[in-house]
Amino acid sequence: MSFQLPELRKPTSVWELKQVIELIDERSKELLRHRGEVATGEYLWDNNEAKAEYFKLSKRRKAIRQKIIDATLG
Repeated sequence: MSFQLPELRKPTSVWELKQVIELIDERSKELLRHRGEVATGEYLWDNNEAKAEYFKLSKRRKAIRQKIIDATLG
């Protein structure tokens, strides 16, 4: 017999979300070391894994910012 336990964790606060955004920003800065700009204004990445992680983090950051906006405007 299987049953679901109720969710005991309280909803994430805006402060906690901002802390996550700060962590994402720090990691993004580290990943930008793998990116270089050429004369035409395009960016070249020396590591495809870093590029993929950077864009994944950007999407997460965008989603978290939307949660903050929704929470504050409510």
